[in-house]
Amino acid sequence: MNILLAFISGVVFWTLLEYMLHRFLGHVHKGKNFFKSEHLTHHIKVNYFAPASKKAMAALVVTIILFFVIQIFMGILLTAAFLLGLIGMYLLYEMTHYRYHSKEPVAMPFIVLRKHHFYHHFHNPKTNFGVTTRFWDRMFGTFVRVEKVVIPKKFCMKWLLQDDLIKPAFSAHFRFNS
Repeated sequence: MNILLAFISGVVFWTLLEYMLHRFLGHVHKGKNFFKSEHLTHHIKVNYFAPASKKAMAALVVTIILFFVIQIFMGILLTAAFLLGLIGMYLLYEMTHYRYHSKEPVAMPFIVLRKHHFYHHFHNPKTNFGVTTRFWDRMFGTFVRVEKVVIPKKFCMKWLLQDDLIKPAFSAHFRFNS
């Protein structure tokens, strides 16, 4: 395996890990865990995000464990490339997820993933677990195609509003519940 392939594998592996963590630790798991408690708070307070220090510590622990396990099979250089892809994608995920909740989309095509994510938040938390991709939801049967997301007004993000109504640019994609 070459370095580029190891890096790309890390990127792809993150998307699977994101799906699995969200679905199984965040929703299916019956007990308490750090991820679930922070995630449920995020569902209750839509603009809440776990503190960066907690996320960094969890990411560091996972990275160290993965490094020692993976390097047995791939060697140090390929493991480093894999983890660089994984960590890079994790950071992109964090920025993307935060941006979904706090800022307007840069371009309208990116609204598809937001609708996918917001459907999970406001309609059915047993579907649409992916944030950076819809691929694993399709693979594991948790995908729901979203045309328009109904958002409770009390949870509406500021970037969606203009004069207390959904901005015209987003009205084809979002509406308030009655």
